[in-house]
Amino acid sequence: MKLGLILECPPNGTDHQVYDYIVRKLCPSIEIFVLPTGTSNKPQMIENCGKIASSLLELESCDVVAIIWDLMPPWEKQGEKACRHEDIDKIQTNLKNANVDLSKIKLICIEPELEGWIITEGSALTKYKKTICGTHPIKKFNKKKDLSTFKDSKKILSKYLGRKYNDTVDAIKIVKHIDDFGKIARKHKSFARLKNFIEQFNNLCVND
Repeated sequence: MKLGLILECPPNGTDHQVYDYIVRKLCPSIEIFVLPTGTSNKPQMIENCGKIASSLLELESCDVVAIIWDLMPPWEKQGEKACRHEDIDKIQTNLKNANVDLSKIKLICIEPELEGWIITEGSALTKYKKTICGTHPIKKFNKKKDLSTFKDSKKILSKYLGRKYNDTVDAIKIVKHIDDFGKIARKHKSFARLKNFIEQFNNLCVND
């Protein structure tokens, strides 16, 4: 069986690097085809997801297509709040308009954003900073409250790293220092949904 991924980023963008790595790390036997939408703008991703999903299912022979996107930023008018259910309604409408079989689609909204689960388990971030600082002593990343839904996770990363966080460069390097994805899943609901889906798909492959 083959898994297709539709991601809210350009080719080799942050999501492409991170989620491709996670799927292969959790379940190396899964055959995947990653197709970034070419933009980090959520409305454009939603607008294009129907034709992209159709291409993955029909031309690339994917058995299931997962669409993964960040809840934040909302990409709406100033003052409006992001809403996962509204995003899902818009995505499903686009998929239906493209005559996509919704039974072959998995929607995974990361709340509030990718960086939200990266900082949930701090040891990987501490390890990454050690590679930057070399022999200089550093403070362990110590979160004093639950950051799993914190909306300024990028600012937290920048403050801890001592420089502006560059998602395209830093995110995948931090993720590669994660030893226990299960620990993150136990603390972050969005990541748990992603991890569970990958493992369930892997079981289908094994039993196919």
